[in-house]
Amino acid sequence: MPTSLESLYSTQSALRTSGGALTAEELEKMGIEVKQPGEDLGLDFTDYLQLMIQQLQNQTIDNATDTTDMLNQLVQMSVVQMMSTVQTTIETLVDASTLSYAASLVGKTVTVAKYDDEGNLQEVVGTVTGTGSYQNTPVIFVDGEMYALSDIMAVGTLPELPETPPETGEGGDGSSDGGQETPAP
Repeated sequence: MPTSLESLYSTQSALRTSGGALTAEELEKMGIEVKQPGEDLGLDFTDYLQLMIQQLQNQTIDNATDTTDMLNQLVQMSVVQMMSTVQTTIETLVDASTLSYAASLVGKTVTVAKYDDEGNLQEVVGTVTGTGSYQNTPVIFVDGEMYALSDIMAVGTLPELPETPPETGEGGDGSSDGGQETPAP
């Protein structure tokens, strides 16, 4: 958006009176959009190439553009663009794999975790009747109820926990060889 001479003059006079530092609010009052750190600037590889072409077209004999730096920046931009493409592709593959796994559960019995009103963990055992995605979260439908795919505790039913833990003793005879017999010579 072209800036009028009046707004340039007001910006310049505001900089003189403020000692060179303006707040974001002052800049926004003047019609200058301020981006927060980490916020996407909306520039892409094409924008960078256009800036580079402008720099080459506007160089002077005594102020020539360093082509080595430009080439390094061009390579860095290419690498960033490639990494962004790879990341998007990997995310797509992970989503497809997750949905494929969820679809493989249709017709199988699963144990799903569910919290009751008091906050106690309940195990719901049922048959997966369908799968899908809800708010970008993979879900399964067990006997008409929707659960997140990550709520699955087991495919099948979980075994009952024993009342008392079994006695475990390694090398119960007190030998130091871990219960293994030593061959006779």
